[in-house]
Amino acid sequence: MRQVSCTSCGGALQIENQFIRVVVCPYCATNYLVSGGDTLAPGRTGASLVDAPSRLQIGARGALRGRGLTVLGRARYRYDGGFWDEWQVGWDDGAPPDWLEEDEGYWTLYRRERLRGPVPPPDTVQVGSTVQANTHPVFVTEKRRGHLEGTEGQFASTLPLRGEFVYIQGGAAGRTVCLTYWQDEIELSVGDDLDHTDLVLS
Repeated sequence: MRQVSCTSCGGALQIENQFIRVVVCPYCATNYLVSGGDTLAPGRTGASLVDAPSRLQIGARGALRGRGLTVLGRARYRYDGGFWDEWQVGWDDGAPPDWLEEDEGYWTLYRRERLRGPVPPPDTVQVGSTVQANTHPVFVTEKRRGHLEGTEGQFASTLPLRGEFVYIQGGAAGRTVCLTYWQDEIELSVGDDLDHTDLVLS
């Protein structure tokens, strides 16, 4: 861990681990890109998130199925039916951070995968169809538009701060798979659904 200062408000920022690429100032919501030096490259100022009931908060520690973790960051995504939160979690065993999605009381642990081949454009995908994404034949159960509402904490990757996206979600071999179509990139996330007892907080 290392400590730097926010150049906008002077607040102390602690970089949690070697994988962190973006840190959001908790005092003024300025986003910074993290480099290898002692300074931060300021980005845009994002929206502060309104608190919503959750078991998690930034800095919380615990274990998921016996694997120790720390909550590093939160991103909130909004769509026409409401919103969901994705929590970036860092692992005590030193592995790269993953995403813990919280949506209406349901929890899914996601890991991003690099796309290794083309996927169909979102306007051609329909609920009830099957889409091939890497080795996953995804039976599509949901398709919506949304946008990133805001962020807090720290992240192992850069996040778009503006613009809409289309996301397509479905199942493949007992796992949850999501394709998110941003304006200039496509994200593939593969997840495992969790029981609320799988997550134990310290």
